[in-house]
Amino acid sequence: MRKKFQIILTLTLVIIFQIAFWSLAFLSKKYIHDEVVEQVKTDNKIIGEQIIRLLRKSYLSVEDAKTDKTLQHLFDSVKLPNGGFICAIDMSGNLVAAPGLKPGMTMPFGATLQNYGDIKKFETTDLDADKVFEGYAHFEKDGRTDLVSSLPLNSEMRLFVHQNNEFIERRAAKYVKPLLLFGMIITVIVGFFTYFTADRIVKKYESKIEVQNKELKNALEEIRSQKQQIETTNLELEKQKKEITDSIQYAQRIQQAALPSKTLGKTIIDEHFILFMPRDIVSGDFYWYHELENHVVITAVDCTGHGVPGAFMSMLGLTFLNEIVVEKGICDAGEVLNLMREKIVHALGQHDEDRTTSDGMDMALCIIEKGTKKMQFAGAFSPVICVRDDKVIELKGDRMPVGIYGRMETAFNTHELQLQSKDTLYLFSDGYADQFGGKTGRKFLIKNFRQLLVEIRTLSLSQQKDVLRMTLQKWQGNRAQIDDILVIGFKIK
Repeated sequence: MRKKFQIILTLTLVIIFQIAFWSLAFLSKKYIHDEVVEQVKTDNKIIGEQIIRLLRKSYLSVEDAKTDKTLQHLFDSVKLPNGGFICAIDMSGNLVAAPGLKPGMTMPFGATLQNYGDIKKFETTDLDADKVFEGYAHFEKDGRTDLVSSLPLNSEMRLFVHQNNEFIERRAAKYVKPLLLFGMIITVIVGFFTYFTADRIVKKYESKIEVQNKELKNALEEIRSQKQQIETTNLELEKQKKEITDSIQYAQRIQQAALPSKTLGKTIIDEHFILFMPRDIVSGDFYWYHELENHVVITAVDCTGHGVPGAFMSMLGLTFLNEIVVEKGICDAGEVLNLMREKIVHALGQHDEDRTTSDGMDMALCIIEKGTKKMQFAGAFSPVICVRDDKVIELKGDRMPVGIYGRMETAFNTHELQLQSKDTLYLFSDGYADQFGGKTGRKFLIKNFRQLLVEIRTLSLSQQKDVLRMTLQKWQGNRAQIDDILVIGFKIK
């Protein structure tokens, strides 16, 4: 892997340097060529002007020039650089004098002229008598191109100064070769430097990567160890959770066994329902029913808390109700709540000076005399609702709990109501009305609960239970149940 990286990096840099130097050489060659051409053009012009001045001093006419040996001798004698030569041409395009031309001989000028940098081609006859021409002369027969300057010698003859363009190209290239050689040397140096430097860099990073890999391996081992510990802990927690759940489910069976039957006596009650929905496995809400010789006692109780703490409180409540009503036979609703409060305060060790343990119960307690259908009611933060035809009769309880309270000397009031046949009574905890739901996530509220009871008054009690359950489920939606829910409904014969 290291060698491959070194080779790729080295080749990449070599290619980049080669491209850079070749580009520089190309640009340099073009620049040098242009400079050489400009210099040759200047030289041609200067040479031509000097020869013209020399010839004009000799006062040669055109006829003299055609026969005079001086002009021919001059052109034979002058040797220009870059394979150059000088010749004279008349306005008809005939060669008057040129190197190697014998006196008296004339011949057509065989070159095609082209302006410097211009593709337009024209003959010598296109030149004005006083125009200075700089361009290229192409000799197709000889395969040669000259850089040429043409100056008027007189009104009938022009002077042409030639230098071979091939020599000029070689001259320009001569300056570029050292640059290319220098580029090759630099490229080789950079290649070697890159190859060995890359080796050191790769070794350095390989060493770091090796250390990091070792650290990562140790970290992974630590993570695996922690994962095993977490899995072991989770298994232990699952085991403990199952043990706790099993214990709570066993407590549920005990609580259900302690609760009275959901089937109420038929002596005074026509039909009834009990909607009992614990939030957890065991409940802090509970119901209680007992039938004495002349009275029927029904209560709905909401203990402080829910789940296991609430269930413990419910067991206390069931025990105390049995002691007060069943064993002592007390049939005054307010007195039952007073005695319940005394027993709870004593059992929980609650004192006036220590109000931190405010556990207690909210209760709605009804005691109905069988013969007269006269009902006593006492409540601790809980009412009873009686639906008679399309009217709602609500008896409110006292605003204090069955437990430690600031006005412990205040007794619970007993309210009386003469029941009639077909009256339907409802005892309930606050779980139904306090449940969050709907589009805005607000509470159901007691007023809506009361209105719902009026709307379903014509249904049978079993149907009312179904409607109450479905209405609550629709209202709750995907939200969690926040408290235990208890609703008891019964109809008087």
